Amino acid sequence: MVGGDGMARATIADVAKLAGVSQATVSRALRGVDKVAPATRRKVEEAADRLSFTLLKSASALASGKTMRIILLCSGGLNEWFNANVLQGAYEVLSPEGYDICPSFIRGRDEMNRYFAQLPKDRNADAIIIASFQLDETQREQLRSIDMPVIGVNIPAESSCDASVCIDNFSGMAKGVCLLKSLGHEHIAFAGDYIPGNMVYSASQRVEGFLEAAERNGYGEDDASIVMCSEHSASYGKPQLAAELVAKILSSPNRPTAVCAETDQMAIALIKELKRQHLRVPDDISVIGFDDADIAEVADLTTIRQDPLELGRVAAYKTLQLLKGESPAEPHESQEPMLVLRDTTSRVPLSEA
Repeated sequence: MVGGDGMARATIADVAKLAGVSQATVSRALRGVDKVAPATRRKVEEAADRLSFTLLKSASALASGKTMRIILLCSGGLNEWFNANVLQGAYEVLSPEGYDICPSFIRGRDEMNRYFAQLPKDRNADAIIIASFQLDETQREQLRSIDMPVIGVNIPAESSCDASVCIDNFSGMAKGVCLLKSLGHEHIAFAGDYIPGNMVYSASQRVEGFLEAAERNGYGEDDASIVMCSEHSASYGKPQLAAELVAKILSSPNRPTAVCAETDQMAIALIKELKRQHLRVPDDISVIGFDDADIAEVADLTTIRQDPLELGRVAAYKTLQLLKGESPAEPHESQEPMLVLRDTTSRVPLSEA
């Protein structure tokens, strides 16, 4: 066969002749099949390198029964901070092993139902990594029907996955509440972000974590409040949602002097709206975010840090183990978040002490 530059491209027969082995041995060696002696494998790889020969993944897949593709299914845009970092982390681990990552995303329950209804018909991957949203029993059954390893990243329930890695949202919220308690804040609030209807995300654990931590730290019902978005917030942008939440905070009978926000994006939008209402952060009111996204450092935001890059790497390592028929030493792993202190929290204002 002649390439566009006029030079003949090497074939598997050329590699076999140079290495002094059969074509079948070349195929097994380059596909990583176990039943090839190390010395023979090295000889084949050296011959392939000299001839600039690469075994096509499609040919390898036909012979091995593998597609050499891993699906990464996210909720929301792939360019969002969390999703992009999970993708990067997974790529760093899976690409050197010869796997392609096929990223995909959904934006709500209807899209999710359609995706999982079609997945068993396509069966175009060896495993699927699912980030941040929970599956219902119908989707779990659809996955079981195709015998595909399922690996979760920040999945609220472990039961739908063969392996998972997540951030401990409860521990993260406990760190935030303990900080505010130590700074002398007697009235605190939790500000929830908008979540599409009928979807369950790992971030939804944060409101429950806030309530549990508030109770453990001695806050009563009048001291710790939940400020959630309205039912009509789906069409809102962050500024409109922040304005609604700040109005609820300022109209509270026991006005909070500190707020834990469900996400960094929500925290930063709140800070902007508080300043628009002539309240100084943190002099008049402290604000804590959650995630430590890139925007948090720019905004000098006190926050709870998670590391989606590392979550992606860990999920990929677990994926490789499952594909090799191995059981991960820790199938369902929880990572500890970290409190990051910056300039949006301070001691309770003297007028409120």
